[in-house]
Amino acid sequence: MDFVGGLSSSILSILSFALFAACVLKVFQIATTLTEIKGLLTAVKPNTALPAPATAPAVIPTMLASHQSGEEMLRALSLELDHPVNPTSIELGNKS
Repeated sequence: MDFVGGLSSSILSILSFALFAACVLKVFQIATTLTEIKGLLTAVKPNTALPAPATAPAVIPTMLASHQSGEEMLRALSLELDHPVNPTSIELGNKS
């Protein structure tokens, strides 16, 4: 009985150490990834040009006006699909 208890204790110790080592490795991987993200964000930050506040309100409505409505996009998609969407479900908002 003592041999079996000692063997299971040794296996449990080895598995615990392996789990601890894997956790430490994962923490270092996360830290490396965060460091890379931080470096990329600081590299991108000086290169971004913000529009002047006076021109921003004029730009937004023109951008929104050029986009299609949801119904128009769904109709265009249904033309490309093999199984078109029922037009009544588009108008009623039902799922088909």
